[in-house]
Amino acid sequence: MSVFKLFVNHNKKDSFVNRIRQKRFASQQKLIESLLEHKPSIKILDIGGELDFWRHMGWNNDRCTIYLLNLEDRTPTNTPDTKGFVWVTGNALALPYGAGEFDLIFSNSVIEHVGSYQNQALFASEVNRVCSKYMIQTPSLWFPLEPHSLLPFFQFIPHPVRAVLIMLFNINYFPKQKTYKAALEVSRSTLMFSKNRFQQIFPEATIEVETLFGIPKSYTAIKM
Repeated sequence: MSVFKLFVNHNKKDSFVNRIRQKRFASQQKLIESLLEHKPSIKILDIGGELDFWRHMGWNNDRCTIYLLNLEDRTPTNTPDTKGFVWVTGNALALPYGAGEFDLIFSNSVIEHVGSYQNQALFASEVNRVCSKYMIQTPSLWFPLEPHSLLPFFQFIPHPVRAVLIMLFNINYFPKQKTYKAALEVSRSTLMFSKNRFQQIFPEATIEVETLFGIPKSYTAIKM
């Protein structure tokens, strides 16, 4: 398992998973940079964003300021070069901004973690309220390897059964729990998307499908 985790290590710039992300981001970067054709500078709100993601993608544009929003304060204390990035604390389900404050909202593998189908719809509603342009990515339900547990087909196991497994084992993103109630809550905290359900909550967006070995690996809702 340790070797496999290195294979999907998000913290290593040239890991397999980050090379896939870089390929996906290349086309997205062109869309982002196209916004600068009409404005001298732009502001991006990255919901659940991390500085390392943008660095691993090779992002470098001094005409763009990226606001990294998370539930807790993640302002770095020992990173010397953070120009162009602002750390903010807030909830994606109640974004602390008004309409038009950003030129683009970006989010990578966050919306599946907000706890319920109702919250996922609220996430989408808040994105649309604050900005008319967005790129929201989420893993595909149909890819055989479930990306949070790193177990094949874990996403198809019913939550009551998953809860029992979570009581017995530490399953990567799903930490071992002492009670069935807590384990069930952890299991239900991650709800993945089919393309159709993702399109339902972002009806005005184009859903781009990223594939690996011909199988849908992730979906990105894009509206520009």
